Amino acid sequence: MSVIKINDQALIDRLELVASRLSDTSPLAAAIAGTFATVTDDNFDMGGRPAWAGRKLSTIKIYERKGLKYGGVLHLSGDLRARVVTSHTQDEAVISNNMPYAAAMHFGIKQGDSGKTTRGAPIPFGDIPARPYMPMDTDGNMQTEAEQEVFLDVDHYWHKIFNP
Repeated sequence: MSVIKINDQALIDRLELVASRLSDTSPLAAAIAGTFATVTDDNFDMGGRPAWAGRKLSTIKIYERKGLKYGGVLHLSGDLRARVVTSHTQDEAVISNNMPYAAAMHFGIKQGDSGKTTRGAPIPFGDIPARPYMPMDTDGNMQTEAEQEVFLDVDHYWHKIFNP
């Protein structure tokens, strides 16, 4: 599991203040988890932010041989996007994906890092570049767009506390 790091100090300060004033922070955590899902959907819609590396010509040719249509990067079946789930507790907002290849798509993976086939070929057969689709980069830093949206969630609760 990766932890998303927030780098925006104003967001950190506001989040700590709001959390200290709320008797039940689970609605805020639920809002943040929802924001994570929305930002992730936006990342898929935008083809990554920053833009994902395209598929190699060799991969596209394999798809053609198998009769698969190229629907864009990370859009072949829609399963990766569909299996993004969120949850929350009073103290945390969580976003995850249980597809077997989810981490490899987000963080990238080198040829052979997942072992070999029964015939001895490397898995994967070539390097797969990182295509961060979750609301964090490959170092765990919260994506700028996610920080902005989470700030709006926290700001909503800030105003609720101080301007009832």
